[in-house]
Amino acid sequence: MSTPPPTQDSLLSSFKQDHDRFERVIQRLSEEQQLRPISPEGWSVKDFLAHMAHWNAATNAVLVAYLHYQPLPEIVPDGDEANAQMRQQDSSRSLQEVHQYWQDSHTHLLHMLTDELDDTRLAEEVRTPWGNDQIAICVLLMEMCEHDREHFLFIERHV
Repeated sequence: MSTPPPTQDSLLSSFKQDHDRFERVIQRLSEEQQLRPISPEGWSVKDFLAHMAHWNAATNAVLVAYLHYQPLPEIVPDGDEANAQMRQQDSSRSLQEVHQYWQDSHTHLLHMLTDELDDTRLAEEVRTPWGNDQIAICVLLMEMCEHDREHFLFIERHV
């Protein structure tokens, strides 16, 4: 028996949990703690937040284009090399700018989910930001929540 697809309500709950995790991280950790490397690759909390925001923004761009019948944006490269390039690009952002970037990218997806995506639209398929795969919008959004949750759990375990 297969798992039913995520609903608008379950996705809204996941987005709220992600936001709560974000708030806990930025309230609990000092600026210095958020800038200190915590992963074997040398990533800091700031790096992880920018990384999550980047993928949320890429997902938002695909969904906005799809929902408004516009051409989809170019595929965003993924993988370790692409993540390293994004990290390098985001290195000049201040911690406060990265916090705002995460908040904005998260809020844009949340508003889209609330205002434009009912359960019928969530079942429609769209191309992922990182490839030519077609998946249901609800699955794409759940994958983004799971991506954020994975990184927040890593942060919570390592600081």
